Amino acid sequence: PAYYKFLRVRGWCSNYRSVNNLLLHLMRRSKSEGSKRIYLWHLHKFCYYASRKPNELVALKRNQVEKLVQSYADSLMDASPRYSNLAISSLKTFFVVNGFKHAKALELETYHAPPRFRITNEYIPTKHEIYRMADSACSLRDRAIILTLYSTGLRNSTLRALRYKDVAEELKNDYDNIIIPIYPEMKDIVPDACKGGIPYYTFTCDEATQALKLYLREREEKYGSIEGSEPLFSSEYNQIPRDDRKRKPLTSRELQIIVKSAAKRAGISQWEAIHPHCLRKAFETVLHSQLIDGANMDVKVQEFFMGHVLPGSQDPYFDRSKVERMRIQYS
Repeated sequence: PAYYKFLRVRGWCSNYRSVNNLLLHLMRRSKSEGSKRIYLWHLHKFCYYASRKPNELVALKRNQVEKLVQSYADSLMDASPRYSNLAISSLKTFFVVNGFKHAKALELETYHAPPRFRITNEYIPTKHEIYRMADSACSLRDRAIILTLYSTGLRNSTLRALRYKDVAEELKNDYDNIIIPIYPEMKDIVPDACKGGIPYYTFTCDEATQALKLYLREREEKYGSIEGSEPLFSSEYNQIPRDDRKRKPLTSRELQIIVKSAAKRAGISQWEAIHPHCLRKAFETVLHSQLIDGANMDVKVQEFFMGHVLPGSQDPYFDRSKVERMRIQYS
């Protein structure tokens, strides 16, 4: 990106000593490409706002830095208070790793953000509405995407990072509920995939599995064999060469359009407020519902299927190795 060039960043190094200190800090913490992009983006914007280069910023006096950062955060209030707070947190980290701590620590005011404050509207579709969306989808691929999002609870970035080899063996074994593994290496494809680097797995429902098989069969007829390294859901963007499409993962925007278009065709009045993440929330509602025998799923299993870390010492003791037992609970 252009801001990487401005900050002289290549990989996890920078020619600016101050930026390099920030990258070393982020690398020690999680080495998340997504986090790196956020921190560098705010630093780049702040450099332009202050009309200074990174090394010049850390040479300023504490009171000068405080005024600049607070003023910059104030200028972002039109976006949202949370965005301003994120900018403060990112910049504060940059200055802390460059010596602004203890007696030199920055004193900055954050902004109040109401607990349920949202800039964009959000509507969580019901089960019946989601199946209407799937039936109204433009293609077999889009139908498979909607049913997979709903039945697995995957995040936007994680679904886009799935590769064919992740499900090929399960499909070959003809399971009704195929396992969907989520693992840190997905970040090599989509930096924001596998949030927090937390490995887990979930499953698809019967309808999603059938939709996936139909889509992959159509794709094989169209392009020939599918390589294991190819995205499970490839792009159909017609402005790139035909052979390149099957190797190109969907963009975040493409996935949003697929979901919104299906909601609009399904006749849902609030279709504009339905995002891919809304289907993840709909999946969570299913997990909280009663099982066939009238009981409820173990809360620990619910949290695991959502990709959450269990609190306290519960996570190390949670047995995730019994895949078939988990498959039965899911079904």
